[in-house]
Amino acid sequence: MLLAEVRAAIHEVREAADTDHDAGRRHTAGWLDGVFADVRTRTELRAAAKRALGLWGGMGSFADANTPASGHAIDRLGRSLTRARSWFVRQD
Repeated sequence: MLLAEVRAAIHEVREAADTDHDAGRRHTAGWLDGVFADVRTRTELRAAAKRALGLWGGMGSFADANTPASGHAIDRLGRSLTRARSWFVRQD
């Protein structure tokens, strides 16, 4: 399920942030947990993914990774969120 994929990707970001001692990304992982905490439907999943994708931006954005591990985690999260936001995900 896409929601499980997103939650696993958030967990990976948190682990990478812990390893890298990156308090900012650790905080963001917590925020993402909150964004997806009450998601129950595909419509809610799509809306949460759209909100979360706001983290990606220009230079200095969440997507600028400091290490290969955090880069992998961020890329995985981005792919998961993009899939979850897709209109190809059926409605409830």
